[in-house]
Amino acid sequence: MPVPISLLVDDSCPLIHVLRNHWEDVHGRVPETAYGTRLLDVIPNAFLDRFCEIVERWGVAGKFSIVPAPAGKGDIVRGIEGFPPETTRAWCETVRSRLSGRFDFCPEGITHNLAVDLETGEYFPQGESKWSQTQTRQTLTPYLIRELRYLKDAGFDATGVTSPWVFGIEVEEEYIASIVSAQKAVFGRDFSWYFLHMLPDQPEKRPWAAMRNGEAILVSIPTTVPDIWWETIDSPRTDRAFVASIADRAITADGEGGAVRRILDAGGWPIFLSHWQSFFSNGLETGLSVLDEIGRRIHENLRGEVEWMTCMEMARKIKDEG
Repeated sequence: MPVPISLLVDDSCPLIHVLRNHWEDVHGRVPETAYGTRLLDVIPNAFLDRFCEIVERWGVAGKFSIVPAPAGKGDIVRGIEGFPPETTRAWCETVRSRLSGRFDFCPEGITHNLAVDLETGEYFPQGESKWSQTQTRQTLTPYLIRELRYLKDAGFDATGVTSPWVFGIEVEEEYIASIVSAQKAVFGRDFSWYFLHMLPDQPEKRPWAAMRNGEAILVSIPTTVPDIWWETIDSPRTDRAFVASIADRAITADGEGGAVRRILDAGGWPIFLSHWQSFFSNGLETGLSVLDEIGRRIHENLRGEVEWMTCMEMARKIKDEG
């Protein structure tokens, strides 16, 4: 039977460049690329259209995070600050109409920046990941409920949860319990998944059931292929040789080398880590060209050996294995 393969997309949201905003808040200045250009403020809606074209072309599947209130600058329900509300609605409609068949949706924090005081609406002085590491299920559950409700109110069925950075990793037992409770509270769901663990040095890894408790099952979906696209943020190159050299890290042109081949040979599942900004490549969109090339190589070399799957589809295989 074909081995599952999947693309996990982090940090996606309408208009806001979450890396740029996070960097500015932490360091007090607008970040620059390694070649001296400022990171752009906005990732336009047209970029989403071009991403959709590529994943549709090659039948790519996986999960697509949505940061509900990116950097605290508006949200996906009311709209992003500084833009007409219909611009945010158009982004959400494109995601629903073009990606829902092959991608699961999930929140990735509330702001993917500073943690929110749910009682006051103000911000804690800590980022969400750091804040989470000292919390319990009593505080994590309402936080995750807020994340999930944003997506539900915007018309998305959020089948899982993604950690911003390594949210919850030091209190994972509490985090797991809070995910299960939040999914039940918002969507009435007992079966779900979450993405937290990045395991590129363990090619044999597959997803696993992090909890089985009566009707409730939660599956951990790890990534086994690192974000090879990230380098494109810091390079002005867009030429074919550069694109091919990055694609080689995932899968060589003949399908015989690269991370995907190593993972398949080790008995694992190739699950890609990627980020919205690493496809955007600070406006050059080199990362999208790399994704297009990887999609083509997998299609031409691994047909019958792998099958693109969403996180829920992979989770169901783990559930059925018992």
